[in-house]
Amino acid sequence: MANRTSSNHSYSLHTRDDISNYLEDELALTTESVTTEAFLDFANPQNLWGTSAWSDMVARVTADETQQQLNHWSGIQPEVDQYGPFCAWVEHLLTFITRLPSPPTRQIRFLVSNRINLACTPGYSGGEVVPGTASAYSPDVVCVHRDVKEFGKWRQVLLPFEFKKERRATSKKVTRKKATSKSTTPSRSNSQTPDVPAAPQTSGSGSGTKRSRQTDDGETAPQGKKPRPSLPYATYHFHSSAAPSQPSAQSRRTPTNEELQLARYAMETFAAVGDRTHVFAMFVKGSAITLWYFDRCGAVHSEPLDTSSSEGLVQFLKFLSSLMYMSDEALGFNPFFTNTSETCPPGLRAGLLGLSVNIPGAEDTSLTFREELDRRTGLVSRATLVWKADLTGGKSGADPVDVVIKSSWQHSTRTPESQILFELHENDRAEDLIVWCFHGWEQPGTIVSSQRAKFGEPAPLVIGDRALRHTVLEYLSPITTLSQPFHIRSIGWNVMQAIGFLNDMDWYHRDISIGNIGFSSLPECGGVLIKLHDFDLSKNHSSNSGAPHWTGTLPFMSIELLEQPKIHHRIGFEVEALMWTLLWIVRVYTNGEDKTKVGDHPLKVWLSGNLGSVAAEKKNYLQKINGYTNEFYGELEEQMADLAGQWNELRNDQWKERRRSNNPLLIWESLYEMPGFLTIQ
Repeated sequence: MANRTSSNHSYSLHTRDDISNYLEDELALTTESVTTEAFLDFANPQNLWGTSAWSDMVARVTADETQQQLNHWSGIQPEVDQYGPFCAWVEHLLTFITRLPSPPTRQIRFLVSNRINLACTPGYSGGEVVPGTASAYSPDVVCVHRDVKEFGKWRQVLLPFEFKKERRATSKKVTRKKATSKSTTPSRSNSQTPDVPAAPQTSGSGSGTKRSRQTDDGETAPQGKKPRPSLPYATYHFHSSAAPSQPSAQSRRTPTNEELQLARYAMETFAAVGDRTHVFAMFVKGSAITLWYFDRCGAVHSEPLDTSSSEGLVQFLKFLSSLMYMSDEALGFNPFFTNTSETCPPGLRAGLLGLSVNIPGAEDTSLTFREELDRRTGLVSRATLVWKADLTGGKSGADPVDVVIKSSWQHSTRTPESQILFELHENDRAEDLIVWCFHGWEQPGTIVSSQRAKFGEPAPLVIGDRALRHTVLEYLSPITTLSQPFHIRSIGWNVMQAIGFLNDMDWYHRDISIGNIGFSSLPECGGVLIKLHDFDLSKNHSSNSGAPHWTGTLPFMSIELLEQPKIHHRIGFEVEALMWTLLWIVRVYTNGEDKTKVGDHPLKVWLSGNLGSVAAEKKNYLQKINGYTNEFYGELEEQMADLAGQWNELRNDQWKERRRSNNPLLIWESLYEMPGFLTIQ
């Protein structure tokens, strides 16, 4: 499996505004509200709250004069001065909980963190961090394991906090000594419904997020400078007419800037290690505290509980005790990513390197994580985690085999990637064209709707319900490392064979891109096998599932798909995506490396904006006279110009057919069906 195994990265130039834009739409459409008691049901420690010891503890807390004095923190202004007193009050409450007879699962503490920049998950491409994508956030307060000695990493955060910010009518920024930039509510993003955040516009009015950008030499850039781009590829993934209906406009709630910021913290907590199924968080507005829960389908929040009232104080004590007594799994740590011999508790370990796990249902077969290849930041998304690993035992024999373990939150109604690959490999032709799959399974208990049911609703409706699926695949080297000019024709020819094979098997890949093509070496002859991978968005020709159907990686999507995103998929869309991939390689890469800075990217107009504008830029590109290659691939200039010119001529012929038939949406068979495939081949 190549270092990039799926495409829900974003190549767009995400700014603080952009992040707020897509998070605003995600939260507006996916956030559910429950009562505080229903929220507490999620992690109700059994046999704790109903005991006499609990009742006695609550009585002592209520009567405690020190607690009463410390509980005046909510009246302090400005809000930045509340952080320390709030933490002192909570620490005092914890001393009562720790004296309960039953030993807790973990000891916790609360820290003021608004002056500590926590480095965010950067963009990855080819297993390497994309230059210019490093950045950092400073949450107001965090809850961490008490054994954390030196705090400064997102992986140490058990749950983040956001406080209601003081607003000043005369200024868009809050005047305080904190790495933060606050302004008016950001404008909404475009209306597409992507599998991951759609590539947003690169300009906007304001932002509710706080970020300090890391410069190339590692120093923290001042606020107000250009923020990082996000992740390197944007995958559009549109809902079909058969997809679950979205909430009506009347059901939308407009999230506040603080809620957007809290969601951003949750995203970074998810991505820090990649072993979280859900994340709890808190929003503090004076004495009113709202409990939040984030998962891969959105968010759930409680009603505000008032800690100045006796009822609210008891509810807050219950939640604090839940943080101490609930299991690691209930707190959101995935039990699959746990060494049976590991003594380091979640929240303290540095990562997954060296982790050994058994494969369910495969006797004596295990994986040892060796190299992180990809880790995706996202909230409502596939959030794919990719590691290179050693596969031992089972059919792999005595010697470890290089594989990729891909963990992805896929739509529960979609056919699993492993099932697709097993079906394809029933045909012997697949061996030379399609990545091999060793194992694949859906992790029990990870379907989001089943998790949401713990809030007390037996069968909650979850839009775009997802489940965590693990797939163990053949390791393929990145296609860009086949870097010499003579390799380009081989890449094109072999991928065309793969597209044709998939068509014969009644499948569309639907995401041909630079990240989804790899190769394996043949030591006996010195050759290579070029293969397609990343099939978790693929579609059978006859499929009519309720999952989203139209997808692609933005720089490589067909012009027709950009202009008519809900159109029925054609084999020609696959061919055109391959063409854009080849044109991308010969313009961007030099000897296997993309050394361009994001702002200087020669094809950055393909990376962001609405779909129509990207389609227009691609049309213009096909009409160029020259300039299709960089210096390294200069000898291919004439061939690549001919390829682009031939496609442009076919598109002109399609336009003539549209005019003759008086059908502006006609998809011409000689371009996008098998006749067009054979012409390009």
